[in-house]
Order: sequence, then C-alpha cells, then structure tokens
Amino acid sequence: MDVHRDKRRPRDLELSGPPENDLTYLDRVEEYDETACDPELCRCGTCGSTLVQPIDWSLIGRSHWRVVLRCPNCEWSGTGVFGQEAVDRFDRELDRGTRKLQSTLTRVSRACMEAEIEAFAAALESDLIVPFDF
Repeated sequence: MDVHRDKRRPRDLELSGPPENDLTYLDRVEEYDETACDPELCRCGTCGSTLVQPIDWSLIGRSHWRVVLRCPNCEWSGTGVFGQEAVDRFDRELDRGTRKLQSTLTRVSRACMEAEIEAFAAALESDLIVPFDF
C-alpha cells in the first residue's frame, strides 16, 4: 500500500518538520479512527514485495508512529504515520524475517564449512598439503 495515495487519513501525511511543532497534525491524529484499514507495512504498495524496511521511526503523540519506509526491491520510499497496532504487527514481521535470515545464514555457513572441510580432507588424502603450506 502506497502511504502517499490517500491523504484523508492522518497516517498518510508526510511531515515537513519536527513532529513536536506540528500541533494541527497532532490534533488530527487524536481524531484518527483505529478501525480504518491499517496497511501491511511490510508490503510495498508499488511492487508488492514483502521486503519493505523501516529507515527511521519516531513516536508521534501517544499512540502513533511516524515511519520512513523503503522497498529494496523497487527502491520506493515513503513516510507515513501509523497506529501502534500496525507498527506492532510490522515489528513482529521484522522479527520473523530476522529469524528467517539468521536460520538461512546458519545453514549456508554450515554448508560452506562442510565443503571446506571435505576439500581439506581430500587434499590431505591426496598428499597435496605439505608442511610448507603452514
């Protein structure tokens, strides 16, 4: 979902200056209806990728966050203000992605290490390694 498409919801406004100085904006955030459709922050509104990353986020008011997002797939970036529930869902999705990346890194590292060990063992068996190599 492109956070700049629908300017009617407060979460879709891009702030030009520090959030503390935008009192009109904070009043509008208080009127924000939490039952309105919250976007999937991890999904890019341009290309549909689920790899959207937060570049920066800061608290606005008591229950909303100004989040700068970037899609590494199509290089889209945008800023929006989102409710706590949407940001919590995004945070859980980021944690899930981090665990998945860590699992993949562990698996790939293990496979590389096993391949290196096998190559070293084969070189030892073939007398291709001599004391001078060390």
